[in-house]
Amino acid sequence: MAYQKIILESKDGIMLLKLNDPESLNPMSYEMGLEFQDAVEKINQDATIRGLVITGSGRAFSAGGNIKALEERTRTPASRLFENGRKYYMSFLSLRKLKIPIIAAVNGHALGAGACLAIACDIRIASDRAQLGFPFVRIGMHPGMGATYFLPRIVGMAKAYELLTTCESIDAAEAKRIGLISYMVPAEELIPVALRLARKIASMPLLTIKMVKDSLYAHLETDLETAVAREAANQAITFTTEDIKEGIAALMQKRSPQFKETI
Repeated sequence: MAYQKIILESKDGIMLLKLNDPESLNPMSYEMGLEFQDAVEKINQDATIRGLVITGSGRAFSAGGNIKALEERTRTPASRLFENGRKYYMSFLSLRKLKIPIIAAVNGHALGAGACLAIACDIRIASDRAQLGFPFVRIGMHPGMGATYFLPRIVGMAKAYELLTTCESIDAAEAKRIGLISYMVPAEELIPVALRLARKIASMPLLTIKMVKDSLYAHLETDLETAVAREAANQAITFTTEDIKEGIAALMQKRSPQFKETI
């Protein structure tokens, strides 16, 4: 598939994906969703890619959905809206299938579906120019694209309720204070910092990193006993790998480890 609405750039084993409709602030259109899903599938099949950074072209991450498309939906039967909406959201949320670390580099406004894409990533870093918000309710629209799933798990139920019902946007400093993002950096440092963090994680044993990600998200839906059992099972697997032998040897020898395992 030839991409028009996204840009993919390989950065030494880390893939940089840019939402690419800067003149319109990168609205998350149906067409962009198809390209995004296709890119995720290609990344998932490429064992040489060890991390993904998602950002926006121009001055915005994404201003969310296209208002004209939203207006057209008011004239569409609810039965069609349900299926079309589910497919649209899942085209972007297909990123949750990736085993590699995913970092959102929020370069500017991330609103509505744009903010939801950011919170679906594993880690968020934001430029000091960024603004994040979930203004669905402001137009009478129920939040979508996983907003009610991801947001309470990141900032807690009360703050999630406040953000979703007041529809107020927050700047990067406030987003960091409430835990919505991990780092706020100067705009010119955003992509270098995101790539550096992605490479740091990617330098770790890939199989173990994959299982840590699986466990973290599985634990959101389970009890402590099941979580501990899963951890024990995954630890047992990692103790059979060459990477753990290399990691222990490197620690004892006071050198940097050279991990080689793949998923």
